Amino acid sequence: MKEVGEFLKNSRQDRQITLGEISERTKIQQHYLEALEQGDFGKFHGEVYLKGALRSYAESIGLDPGEVLELYRSRKGEAAPVDMPEAAGEKKAALPGTIQGERGPSFIYAIVVAVLLLAAGGYWLASRDSLRNPFEPRDPESQTGVVDPENSGSPDQENRGDGEKEPGPAAADIELSPAESTARETVFSVSNTEQLELKLTSGEPCWIKALMDGREQFEPRNLGEGEELALSASETIWIRLGNPRSIRLILNGIELKGIGGKREPHNVLFVRK
Repeated sequence: MKEVGEFLKNSRQDRQITLGEISERTKIQQHYLEALEQGDFGKFHGEVYLKGALRSYAESIGLDPGEVLELYRSRKGEAAPVDMPEAAGEKKAALPGTIQGERGPSFIYAIVVAVLLLAAGGYWLASRDSLRNPFEPRDPESQTGVVDPENSGSPDQENRGDGEKEPGPAAADIELSPAESTARETVFSVSNTEQLELKLTSGEPCWIKALMDGREQFEPRNLGEGEELALSASETIWIRLGNPRSIRLILNGIELKGIGGKREPHNVLFVRK
C-alpha cells in the first residue's frame, strides 16, 4: 500500500499543502494522515473508516476521491463496489434472437413488471397514515417516537396563535451507504446539517468505544441499563457497540432502526457530506 501513500504525499507536496492544513480541514488527527502517506493502513479502526479518511484527504487537496479509492482497491486486489458505467459509444452485444440495438422480450417483460410493482408500492404508501422511517424494519411495531423528516419539525418548536408551527431548520437527510457498509460495520451518509448530534440509550449493559472527528473523547466503557449518552461532531462519528441489540440510536432527532437487531459486536459510522 506504500504506492497509494506515496501518491497522496506527492500530490500534497506538489500543491504545497501541509499535513496541518489537511488536519484542520478534515478534522482528522495528523498522525492518521501520516499513516495514510506511509501506507500504514492498519492504524485505522476498520475498512470503512480507512476509506472515509482516504476520501476526505483526497477532497481536501483537490484530488478525485473516486480515483484514489479505485487506486486503493486495485492495489489491494478488491473489486469495485459497483459496475462502471458503459463507455460512450460502446455497444452491448445483441441478445440471441434479436437485432443489434433492439431490446429482447425478457427486457420488455422486466419493464412491465417493474412498472406494476411501482404502482402497487405507490398505492400502499398512499394508504398509510404516516410515512415509515427509512431505517425502520418492515414489521408491525408501533411507530411511536419515530421522527418523520418530511413532516415533523423540531421538538422545541412552539405553535403560533393561528395553530401553525414556527418555521424551523430543515431536517437532516440520512441515507444508508450499502456500497461502503460491511457485515461488521454500517455506514450512514448525513447531509443538510452543520453538526452531527447522536443520542444513545442503552436498554441493557453495553460496552462502547467512540471516535468523534477521529478523536477519542473518552475511554471505552460500559453503559448501564437505561443510561443515555450524547455525542457531537462536525464531520464523523464512529462507534463500536459490544451489545448493539440493546441500543437505541437517534441522530439529529431521527431515530434509526435496524442496528438494534444485531446480536454480534458492530461498528456504526456517520459521515457528514
